[in-house]
Amino acid sequence: MRFAPRRARPREGSASAEASEGRKSFAPSYCHNRFHRKFEIGSSLFRRVDLTLNSSLARAYPNRAQVARIVTEAWTAANLYCPACPSDSIEPTLPGTKVVDFRCPDCEEPFQLKSLSHPIRARVNDSAYEPMIRSVETATAPSFLFLHYDPVQWMVWNLFFVPRHFLSRSMIEKRAPLRPTAERAGWVGCNILLSALPSDARLAAVTNGIALPPAEVRKTWRAFSFLRDATLESRGWVADVLACVREIRQPEFTLAEVYEFEGRLQELHKDNRNVRAKLRQQLQVLRDRGVLEFLGHGKYRLVLAPQVG
Repeated sequence: MRFAPRRARPREGSASAEASEGRKSFAPSYCHNRFHRKFEIGSSLFRRVDLTLNSSLARAYPNRAQVARIVTEAWTAANLYCPACPSDSIEPTLPGTKVVDFRCPDCEEPFQLKSLSHPIRARVNDSAYEPMIRSVETATAPSFLFLHYDPVQWMVWNLFFVPRHFLSRSMIEKRAPLRPTAERAGWVGCNILLSALPSDARLAAVTNGIALPPAEVRKTWRAFSFLRDATLESRGWVADVLACVREIRQPEFTLAEVYEFEGRLQELHKDNRNVRAKLRQQLQVLRDRGVLEFLGHGKYRLVLAPQVG
């Protein structure tokens, strides 16, 4: 798969040139100071990021889906950093590239952008089911970038990453086939179940119009990077058990409280015949990785605070 060269200059008059020109003027006159934040890059350099979108790019596109894609992709290419490494940018892939919309020029982390003009809910529509579930099973799926923008003020309101090392079968929901009368009759899509993820998998970068320091986002990304080397089954178990622990909503909890989620975990992992033993094993993994600590006598304490946003 080929990707766009760094800082490639688009042809004059092309659609990409129009987007590029739009990125040069990303500061409308109505911009308010609170829409700007200084993002820390590395140890000492700072960069101002504008959360306003270039609404002028929307004029040439009557279709709302096209507008969302063009405007938010232009903003992402001009403003967003890589959460997986110190790079202060991610770059768009070549037109026509499937699944991956952006890639870090330094660490090559791939990203797929999902842009919505309404708050992001527990279930988000995605592409075809079979290619998606296959990419999850073969560890080739990209990390996700969920962007919620305000279509009235034309600004980024909420934005969070979902690292690909958190992806598992349990977060991909198969949709019903399209009806025989549909243009793509029989086509089967999928949904991304954000509700199936622990809060730790949603790495907030912008919350309610306020940008968070990249150092915080990168710190959380690194905290769970050990999952990259885990098997698909292990990633799924860790994520599912952590999601259950977060639902207890207490800094300290007991093994008995986690056992109350046994039925849910059995449903998610139907082939496992000893859920409690597997559950205890995941708690040990989370302990060894510094996410929680064992207090003794079946009691645990969360060490890593959950993501907010």
